[in-house]
Amino acid sequence: MRRLLLTTLAVALLAGCATPRNNYDPLEPVNRETYAFNRALDRAILKPTATAYVEHVPQPVQKGVRNFFGNIDDFFSTFAALLQFKGTAAVHSGSRVLVNTTAGIGGLIDWGTGLGMRKGEEDFGQVLGFYGVPSGPYLMLPLYGPLTLRDTVEPIGRYFMGPLDFIDSDAWDVGYYSLYLVDSRSKILSLDTLLEGQPDEYAYIRDAYLQRRWASIHDGHPPYALPLGDVDDDGDEDNDFDPGPTDPPLAEAASDVAAAPVDEAASQPVTEAASVPVAATASEVAP
Repeated sequence: MRRLLLTTLAVALLAGCATPRNNYDPLEPVNRETYAFNRALDRAILKPTATAYVEHVPQPVQKGVRNFFGNIDDFFSTFAALLQFKGTAAVHSGSRVLVNTTAGIGGLIDWGTGLGMRKGEEDFGQVLGFYGVPSGPYLMLPLYGPLTLRDTVEPIGRYFMGPLDFIDSDAWDVGYYSLYLVDSRSKILSLDTLLEGQPDEYAYIRDAYLQRRWASIHDGHPPYALPLGDVDDDGDEDNDFDPGPTDPPLAEAASDVAAAPVDEAASQPVTEAASVPVAATASEVAP
């Protein structure tokens, strides 16, 4: 599994040198094929399984599972916040982990929210963005879904440092990730109608994901709208891949785009939809 993941990312790195059809999606033909594969797998297996899970598993059990994975999110969010010098966010996330892991029986019960501890949303892709690492090309990974090359650090880090890293058991791995996938998919079943109503699902998901990540790097207040960079009519391309918040090319582009921040409310539903359903994944290769 690990070898497959690393091989896929290596291929994406090499292919990223190709001339892009737009700034962020140089691999669009391959990405679209991957999207179609993920979508077919979702319709055949993941969506029916998630639907049965919602309809037949008792609500308290579903809530406990969701809390368990949320607690793991908080654990990683704590370190990501610290690396970005976000002390308050780190304290809240770390406190949630401490309380929910102990009094919450391994994270099955969420006491932290009731105690006023805010849930963090930091990740290691944001950490790299904070330090100016370029996003790199947009990727649609098999059995995972949408990412940028920079954001692959998050699932890789979670996979190699996750709760099962010290348990040498294929059965545990399969059970853990299968439950994670089903739980993640169950949270966005209501968004299927929105997604299927789009004339181009792939482009809708891609653009929403990129804008959402751009907003996340700037904590919801990007300095300007993300220039998606389609090829101009005269054949010239806009600046290459997003080089991060302080890189000169995008700073120059800022004068040519709207200064208004990205509308997170508009992008959130489809971004959530993009992260799992189309990505029938052993995805989120990990909490």
